[in-house]
Order: sequence, then structure tokens, then C-alpha cells
Amino acid sequence: MGKAQKESVRNKPVSQVLRETIRKRGLTAYATAKQAGVSVDAVQRFLNDRRGLNLETVDKIAESLELTLCDEATPDETA
Repeated sequence: MGKAQKESVRNKPVSQVLRETIRKRGLTAYATAKQAGVSVDAVQRFLNDRRGLNLETVDKIAESLELTLCDEATPDETA
């Protein structure tokens, strides 16, 4: 995915978005971890709902998946 095609997701927990995106793209824990530069064990435990991730790891995975997890609200969404 190029920068112009970044995905943006709203109103879902970050953990759910990460798990869904990884599974939807058919990525393994190993591939996800290597792409993001994080521990394979951490990703495996996260995907199996046995452990959460720290924010630094979430940021690395989200960046490697080209996800925008927080976007500025548009004027009609602030009401």
C-alpha cells in the first residue's frame, strides 16, 4: 500500500483493528513482527489474546501496516 492508500479506522478498539488487519492481509505473527521490527513472541501472544501490546509496539505495527489509527475529526464529527 502506498502512502495515498493508508487505511483509517474509527470507533473500534486499536487491538481489534490490528488483529483484523493482520488477519485480513493473511500475515503470520512472524511476518508481522519482522515487518514491524518487534518481538515475534509478543505478536503471537497478542494475536492469541494472551497479552496486550505496549504503545511503542502498537505504533511500530500500525506504521508497518500503514494504518492511521487516530485522525483529526472533520467538522461534522465533532457535534
